[in-house]
Amino acid sequence: MIASMMRATGVLLILTGGGLYGAPAANEALLCAWGSSRNPEVAIRHCTAAIELGGLPSAGLAAVLGRRCVAYGEKRDYARALPDCDRAIQLAPEAALPIYRRGLVRLRSGSTDAAMLDFEQAIRLDPNMALAYRDRASVYTRRGQYDQALEDYGDALRINPDGKAYDGRGRCYMHKRHYDLAERDFDDAIRLGLGARAYYDRGWCYIFKGDYAQAMTDFDQSIRLNHNDAIAYRSRAWLHSRQHEYDQAIRDYDQALRLRPNSENYRSRGSAYYHKGAYLLALWDFARASWRFWTPVVLVLALIYVRGRLRKAKKPEALTDESDESPAADDPEPFIESPDSDEPPAASDPEQLVEAPEGPLPDPEPPRVSTADTDLDVLIRTGMRDRVAIGLLESLFQQAGIPFFVMDQNAGARQESGNIAGWWNVRVPREREAEAHEIIQAVEQMR
Repeated sequence: MIASMMRATGVLLILTGGGLYGAPAANEALLCAWGSSRNPEVAIRHCTAAIELGGLPSAGLAAVLGRRCVAYGEKRDYARALPDCDRAIQLAPEAALPIYRRGLVRLRSGSTDAAMLDFEQAIRLDPNMALAYRDRASVYTRRGQYDQALEDYGDALRINPDGKAYDGRGRCYMHKRHYDLAERDFDDAIRLGLGARAYYDRGWCYIFKGDYAQAMTDFDQSIRLNHNDAIAYRSRAWLHSRQHEYDQAIRDYDQALRLRPNSENYRSRGSAYYHKGAYLLALWDFARASWRFWTPVVLVLALIYVRGRLRKAKKPEALTDESDESPAADDPEPFIESPDSDEPPAASDPEQLVEAPEGPLPDPEPPRVSTADTDLDVLIRTGMRDRVAIGLLESLFQQAGIPFFVMDQNAGARQESGNIAGWWNVRVPREREAEAHEIIQAVEQMR
């Protein structure tokens, strides 16, 4: 409030000296100077109107441009802010305030080196500018040069004791782990009306001192004074988690995410869910915290898919060998029994047959091999499942003296011959193949 009154008074004196007091441009300039830093839109609107109306003296125009520069900076519109500051400096090259304002905008945009040069130049032009000392101290603090920062904060407080300077020096003391000195500065900042920010910083000072109860009280007060501070909600949530109060922590993280939905808040809430035992909610928050979470998931799924394809490709080729086609290859449904068949349907397990109605089937017998020392180099596929017919065939083969080997008794032989449906297939010597075919054909005609 005091700074705004000083700006307005300065602009008023400039306009009065230029004979413009009461003119429309002068009125807009006054509203521009009074524009609250919490409402930069209002300041920008009135500053722009004053500039467009024209007729302002150079000093007054420089003041209006400088104020609009700061307002654009508060909106993070640095592309518009810096040209206004540069023009204000051109109009008033010996004035420290426009240079300080440009340094402030540069500091907010992250250009700390350029901001430092502006603050130093402003201090050379006006050694009693407390704001320049205070903000140069903040740059020193970011760089880790705490002794230089403390010196500048001391100069700023000597010239003009204000809450922000006390708060900044308190933060600097915390970096140096001088928590008692920091607490005292935060007390002064609160006394001078800094408000939510000072309570928040003092809360962290109490955390470093191990006084969690007082830290929680300060965080509560900071949130009461500023309901839209996501960082305060997040810090209080962290303190709740530290004390294993996960439900309260999750509620605060919810508020922090409502105000600032970033990955850090999602990750922190996911940690609270994890410690509470809500693992699925924790997993979902971790997933939303970063795209990196999905990288291993996608890789695992891709590996599973590739491994499945490789296994499928390595299956034995005997099942798809075109040179050994099944006798029922032309039948679109080779495993479906004819409606006129009296045989029981095939079991779901290809190694077994369904029990016949007259009683259970006997246990499988071992492979039947003839005693003849002959090569059984011809495979004959019959497509038979009728055990009576199969038994008859075996008896006829034995009576005819044809060496044979039944292929449906073990998985290895069945896989080799393609006997997946439980058909009766047989191997015989090549020189007895024709005779074996005649016996099989005769038995099939009897069926």
